Amino acid sequence: MDKDGGDVVPVLKGMLELIKHRGPDGFGFYANETVQRVRKMEELDLSNCKSDRAIGHSRLAIVGGMSGIQPLQGCKKGLTILHNGEIYNHKKLRRELEPEHSFETLSDSEAIVHLLEEYYDGDLTEALGKTLKRLDGVFAIAALTGNELVIARDVMGVKQLYFSEGERLIAFASEKKALWGIGFENTGKRLLPGHMATLGRDGIKMVQILEAPLHRSTQYVTDMGAAQQSYASSLRKAVSKRVEDQDKIGVIFSGGIDSVLIAKMVKDQVKNFTCYTAGTEESEDFQHAASAASRLGFELRSNKLDMDKLEQYIPQIIEIIEDRSLGQVEVALPIYAAVVLAHQDGVRVMLTGQAADELFAGYPWYRVIADKEGYKELTRYMLDDLMRLYKETLEREDKILMAHGIELRVPYLDPDLVKVSTSIATELKLPPGDSVGKHVHREVALQMGIPEDLAYRTKQAAQHGSGVHQLIENLAMTRGFDDDMLKSMSYSTSKSVSEVLGSSQRYGRKYSEGKMWDAPDHVQLYLDTIAYENNLTNTDDRVLLESLLQRS
Repeated sequence: MDKDGGDVVPVLKGMLELIKHRGPDGFGFYANETVQRVRKMEELDLSNCKSDRAIGHSRLAIVGGMSGIQPLQGCKKGLTILHNGEIYNHKKLRRELEPEHSFETLSDSEAIVHLLEEYYDGDLTEALGKTLKRLDGVFAIAALTGNELVIARDVMGVKQLYFSEGERLIAFASEKKALWGIGFENTGKRLLPGHMATLGRDGIKMVQILEAPLHRSTQYVTDMGAAQQSYASSLRKAVSKRVEDQDKIGVIFSGGIDSVLIAKMVKDQVKNFTCYTAGTEESEDFQHAASAASRLGFELRSNKLDMDKLEQYIPQIIEIIEDRSLGQVEVALPIYAAVVLAHQDGVRVMLTGQAADELFAGYPWYRVIADKEGYKELTRYMLDDLMRLYKETLEREDKILMAHGIELRVPYLDPDLVKVSTSIATELKLPPGDSVGKHVHREVALQMGIPEDLAYRTKQAAQHGSGVHQLIENLAMTRGFDDDMLKSMSYSTSKSVSEVLGSSQRYGRKYSEGKMWDAPDHVQLYLDTIAYENNLTNTDDRVLLESLLQRS
């Protein structure tokens, strides 16, 4: 929107161009009571439309086929919405709303706008807040009336939104590049999980609407049988709702228990499903994924990584995830390589095992924390890690999958499962003397038919288990980025990377073999050089890199 009343429609068109990869199945906009929906980006015609407020959408069709191109409008009160994500209880909401509302599509998103109408009585912020509390799903939402614009994000932050405010313009987008492309020089701000923001002429007001679904009592489940029963039940429901009505599913697969358990449950419910993995040929994950898939009868597609592929993938990954830090790039590489294969196979929905480590004490340093600082402090660390996943993991992986026309689904972050899991005593998850971790999680896997050696297999972090950490270091040195180059420059990783992300970076160095978590300066220099030479940063970062790389 333009706070001075200027026309923002051309700006909107430019933003949509920059994120059109997120929705190959349809594009649309709303401005000045005009809605346009088209199948192809080039068919949008904004030439005769002017407005100081406009919203646009690029759609990946998962539910409702091709009929649900957005924006979507209500049938009564002049409300317009955009939605990115998935609403798992949309059928129930539709049955409730159909007697009084006219549905025009089969899209899950349409339930949102009609539910919003039920609550709207002149205050869009209040109505959207009530609506969000009825939604079971993941979402980034924008809602618009004639004079109000409100955006919202799901409670665990599976879907992201960024916003920026200048002297005249206020804008929001699912990816930062859409904001960089219209003149906002910095990274923009995140809309926090469970929060809503009102965008108006007097600026942006952000408030929390949804409370994280954490166990709040001081009483925890301490009976192993009860813990396994409640967790197994919530996990079945979480996976079921994420594969419902899908005839083809992909699973990001490493051979570790988190992805093995998800794949086993998917196999029990979906006939056409494939696991996807990536790594160097000799890497632990690459070999274990093949073995586990063979033993459990999973179809597996593997992307074998070498330096040539890494060199090809790295610029693409930096552009997609909007981050050049080694910690993010090296974790993204095996995921990206696996998703490349899924895209080739026409997969539209993929499940991942993210969040099990944070919920069930899977990181090796958690053992040290429990022994040195006690279980109460370990529980605090685990919850802190869990509540940081939105920016440390989820944003990165959503961008990778959406760049390939695939939707990410995260069963372990289902709100009901999170609440159940956080109600289980940490001592059951990591019993005294247990160095493996995730005890409840692994015992449930045994109950569901996973062989014991797979259920209790320990694995390295993705960048190490896939062999990527060493491979990217070898690649940097092969291209001449080594300690000798550093000696001629006043360069260090700490000067380049302002925000250190990841539990391994916060705690791994302190409580385990710290050296393996270091980001060697010469490797970060290599990534910075790629980002600079390919113009993959915002303006502020480009100025920083010019100084660090001694460019002009």
